[in-house]
Amino acid sequence: MLKFAAVGAHGRELPVRLLMGGLLVILSSAPPIAAQAVAPSVFDDLIPELVARIASAIPGGVPVSVTVAAGEHVEDAAAIRTRVTAILASRGIRTADARAATTAVAIGCGRNLRERVCVAQIHSDGRDQITTVTRRLTSATQVSPAAALALELRPLLSQQTPILDIAVLGDRLLVLDVTAVNMFERKDGAWRGAQSRPLPVSLRWPRDPRGRVRADGNRFELFLPAMTCSGRTDSLDVSCTEGQRPWPIGVDNQGLENGRNYFKTPEGTVFYNGAPLRASATDDAIALTATCAPGTYVAAVAPSGRMESGDLLQLLRVVEDRLVQAASPVVLPGVLTALWAQSDQTSAVVVTHDVRAGRYDAFQTTISCSR
Repeated sequence: MLKFAAVGAHGRELPVRLLMGGLLVILSSAPPIAAQAVAPSVFDDLIPELVARIASAIPGGVPVSVTVAAGEHVEDAAAIRTRVTAILASRGIRTADARAATTAVAIGCGRNLRERVCVAQIHSDGRDQITTVTRRLTSATQVSPAAALALELRPLLSQQTPILDIAVLGDRLLVLDVTAVNMFERKDGAWRGAQSRPLPVSLRWPRDPRGRVRADGNRFELFLPAMTCSGRTDSLDVSCTEGQRPWPIGVDNQGLENGRNYFKTPEGTVFYNGAPLRASATDDAIALTATCAPGTYVAAVAPSGRMESGDLLQLLRVVEDRLVQAASPVVLPGVLTALWAQSDQTSAVVVTHDVRAGRYDAFQTTISCSR
């Protein structure tokens, strides 16, 4: 069933939230369409690692077909395929049907007396590769009811220039802001600026600036309004091309609309943000997974309702067609300006604006478990 409702979004352009094919998309405007939700599978915590191995084994820039064999729980196949295609899309890998794809991926998941297993067979360039991910049934992925979950916020960087996104590269940070792409290095326990390259002067920001950075090895890509840039993390050389390109956000899109802060799907549906969920949320929302707990979790942001407080970052769990609170909310030190899940969905970048201090603060958030 279709679910949608108007929500506020910190000055964004009249978004609403819409549940569509297992994806929660934050919309600006869209006509009602039929949809069917997909519940998370019991293999959710294995999927990010499996997709990472698939991505490393397939050629870049080629469409991929994905099939999932029905296991002991038939409904798991749809949930696994939804999750796999969403994470592939966040890595910039496009999925297509078998007729249009040059690489085929067949996935099967199951369990035995000792472990849960997901296997992918990758057929590309006339040869087959097999990759497997397992988790012991008695491992930390099986959380007891007494286990406590929490969202952890680790400070990354503070500055006066608006921060759009950050890629964490071990002891380095690749930071995209509204003026430049910057490389920071950790020295004496603090982040120090090492290199910086200005963004093209032809770049025109919408009222609510948005941008993404995606790093893979020593290469990176910047996704900007009506522009895409690529470069190297060692030299920070950057070259840019004007024109729209799909952003790696886990939902098929054509890039930010010209002069706007929202996206459109290939079918023309307008949306602001997306996450593979089976429920709605109050405002900005992404899906997260926990290395210590099975299932699909949601990091969702909502206003605190207090003038002196920042927004609230909530941790929710998807249970059937509902969102259930999984931990106490975290009060952010300002108004949320960016919330981007990383490619494996085990962490996310959170950026807030402290209006009184005139400062932008960036954090990395993960789910932690304690017993």
